Order: sequence, then C-alpha cells, then structure tokens
Amino acid sequence: MKQNNKSNAIYELDGRPPFLQAFPLGFQQLLAMFVGNIVPMILVANACGMDSYHATLLIQCSVLGAGVATLIQAFPIKIGKIRIGSGLPIMMGLTYTFLPICLAVATNEDLGLPVLFGAQLVAAFSSVFVAFLLPYIRKYFPPIVTGTIIVSIGISCFSVAIYNLAGGQGDPAMGQPHNWLIGALVIVVIVACSAFGKGMINAAAVLIGIVAGYIVAAVAGYVDFSSIASAKWFDIPQPLAFGNGGAPLEFRLEFILVFILLYFINAVEMTGDMTVSATGGLGRQPLDEELSGGILGNAVGCIFSSFFNCFATGSYSQCSGIVAMTKVCSRWVMGTGAITLIVAAFCPKLAALLSTIPNCVVGGATVVVFSMITMSGMSLVAKSRFTSRSMLVCGISLTLGLGLSFAKDTLDVVGGYVQMFFGESSIILVALTAIVLNIVLPKTQEDRDAEAAED
Repeated sequence: MKQNNKSNAIYELDGRPPFLQAFPLGFQQLLAMFVGNIVPMILVANACGMDSYHATLLIQCSVLGAGVATLIQAFPIKIGKIRIGSGLPIMMGLTYTFLPICLAVATNEDLGLPVLFGAQLVAAFSSVFVAFLLPYIRKYFPPIVTGTIIVSIGISCFSVAIYNLAGGQGDPAMGQPHNWLIGALVIVVIVACSAFGKGMINAAAVLIGIVAGYIVAAVAGYVDFSSIASAKWFDIPQPLAFGNGGAPLEFRLEFILVFILLYFINAVEMTGDMTVSATGGLGRQPLDEELSGGILGNAVGCIFSSFFNCFATGSYSQCSGIVAMTKVCSRWVMGTGAITLIVAAFCPKLAALLSTIPNCVVGGATVVVFSMITMSGMSLVAKSRFTSRSMLVCGISLTLGLGLSFAKDTLDVVGGYVQMFFGESSIILVALTAIVLNIVLPKTQEDRDAEAAED
C-alpha cells in the first residue's frame, strides 16, 4: 500500500500503478482471453444462421459480460460478512464448460436462446450454495475427475472446429480449397507465434493468427464488409433480445438441472485458477473468503449475463498463467482490462467487424483452442499417474460420454431430450460417470501416493 505510486505497485495486490503502466499490462491480459471469449458467440451465431444485427449483438454482449464479471472479481462488493468477488488477479470470460450444451440448445428449433438463458439464470443461484459448500465438495472433484471432464469438452468440440475450418456446416462453399488453405495458415501462424514468439507475441498468438487469416481472406475477397457500414459507432447492448416472438426467458426444469451440474464443474475450475493466481502471483494459498467470494461473484456475473444475452462466465486459465509467470498481480491492472472490455462492448462497429471473420479463420483458431483445452485436461489426468483406478475412471467416462455423442442415432428411440443431453453433448454423461466412479472405486496405496503428490 505504501508503494502504490511506485513502479513496483504492479507486483502488489492492492498496488495502484499509473495508467500508462497499468493499461498495457491489462491489455496483455485482454489479448490472452479476448479471442477465446468471443469464439463461443461466433460459433452459435454461425450455427444458428443469425443475421448480422443479432450476430453483432451477441459479440457485444459477450464482451460486456466478460468485462462486468472481471470487474466484480477485481473489486469485490462486501455486504456484511458476505463477499461478492474474489479480489484476486483473475480475468473472466465465457466458459467452454457450457459450450457443447449451449450449441445443442441454441440450434434446436424447439428451444433456442430463451431456454438457454432461462436455465443459466435460475441455475446461477445454485452457485451461492456452491460457494459455501466448496470446502466440503472439492474432494469429489479431484484432478482425475475435472481432467476427464475438460478432455471431453475439448474433444466434443473437435467436429465444430473442423466444420468451421472447412467453411461452416451448411455453407455452400464448405470444403472448398480456399477454406482449408486459409484455415491452415491461421494454425501455422498461431503455432509459430506460440513456439518462437516472446512476450506479447506469445501471449497474443491466437489473435495474431486470426488477424493474419482475416487479412488474407479479405484480400482474396472472402470477407463481406457490408454489416460494418450499417453498424453504429455507439449503442447500448439490448437486454433480453432473443424472444423470437415469445418470452425472452423460458424456464425448463430439465435444463436448469443440467446447468446446476455445469456450475459445479465451473466452480471447481475457477478454484484451480484462483489458486494459480494466488500461489504464483502472491506466493500464498487463496483465502477461503477469496474462493467463496469468487464463486459468488461469478454467480452475480452470470445472472447479469443472462439478461444481457451472454453465456455463463468463468476464469481464464491462460490469464492466471500470465500472473504466475510475470508476478503482475495488481487488481488495478485487471480492472483496467475489465474497463477496456466494457467500453469496447458499446461499440457495435467493433462487434460488427468481429462478426465478419470468415468461418475458416474461426475454424483455424478453434482447432488450436480446443486442442489446448483437451491437453490441459490430459495434464490434470496425468497427475493421477495413470493408475489402474484412474484409467478406469477416465477411460469408462470418456468412452460412454464421447461414444454416445459419436453414435447419437442409437438414442433415437428414447426421446429427444435424452438424445440432446447425452448424444449432442458428452460432458453431462462424462461428468456424472467420472464423479460416481471416483466415489465407488476403492483406492490402492498407489492412488493414495498419487494424491499425496498432487497435494
């Protein structure tokens, strides 16, 4: 606190560095999460065949939701003994835990975004209980369980990435050579920047790859700029904009229950990211009030997002990794990044520009993003040393969940909802199977040794 006006304020949690120092560091965090934050909305907009106005609005709202969620975490609200927000240096954005079911619900003609946002809104209140129960339920989500779930999230999205790489499912130009070539260029640039780049080049590898692919696509005439000209420079994102002639929010118990499970998983992932930020940046374990406050803060952020057409948010591991690597842990740096996101959300021109990114460019980026999600899950699974028990938990869960999603026509006779929950999205069955197997399968001494090493 006493050194807030000095340059080393960036290394203090409550340090207040000058704007010219805080902004580029906050922008670095923004670059690391920005593309990952807007990709889910671009995927949904493309899959639903949305017009340019609604696609632009979705991207606006994704940026707004991420900014508000991050601001809550950086500057917690205290009501008596209740803390809303962690106060830790973490960046928030759209979580991929929800992506498979979001795609399945949003593209279903009988459901759509009102059902999705309704379930997200009601289920978000379950995070209040998760926040206080977290110390007691964390034991049911060891690395073998969370790692298996994350692997299923990444693999279940592979087909989405490939369809986009080819030009977009249902697009007349799907599979044309130019789509594959531009998408491959994006992958090569991202890999090159990640492998050989330093500093900002490495941190912004995905963004640089998308920009390179976008420029090539634009020069080759594969980008339609018409939506940019009609977009406003400034506009307030419209809340509850997807009623489709009916209620903007619809509440279906079966989807609410699914989202409650996903919020549990999301809370466990956030706990890991908050721990990385605290141990790597602050040199200590996160406090209980910081962990519970972080989960509560995300619940408030997700409630806000439900009204403003944004998917559920979660912490971004890559941003926590930057904190651990650089030791820059000032909450004001994160706040600067959050405010930048919020300001950008009120510029439809920017959102319209982002909505013109061709499918093949998005596909190239998501090939890398989804592969990294999968590998991060595998790294968690590897912490269990691949004992016989851990291989059973992981192997059976993935085989059942992913197997049914690959052969979803085997569920035709059991009803549409069952097919959607277990055929369209593997994460639900994978999560339930992994949790149950982890509880019922006995542990050997080898498993206990592996857990001790994890701790």
